[in-house]
Amino acid sequence: MIDFFKKMMEQALDLERTVRFTKRDGTWFAALGDELDSLSLEELGAYRAELEAMLCDMDNQEPEDMSGEAFEQWADAHESLEDLLSETEDRIDELCAV
Repeated sequence: MIDFFKKMMEQALDLERTVRFTKRDGTWFAALGDELDSLSLEELGAYRAELEAMLCDMDNQEPEDMSGEAFEQWADAHESLEDLLSETEDRIDELCAV
């Protein structure tokens, strides 16, 4: 599952697009959305809140064994999510500077 999140976040970063995750009936789905540059300040704020909530959820699921494969996968996905959040915050800063 972590690989799924990591792959989608990396794809979103590469394409400079948003990625939306939803869970229905216990199954996760992801969809690439609008380019970050096309979102309004309000939309970016909402997207940032979604990413922060996901990061919080991910923090709560951190594997206890820091030397195992599960931790390495979790850490990679966590870093990708932090990068996506950082890109979103950079775009918000750009719009606020104008």
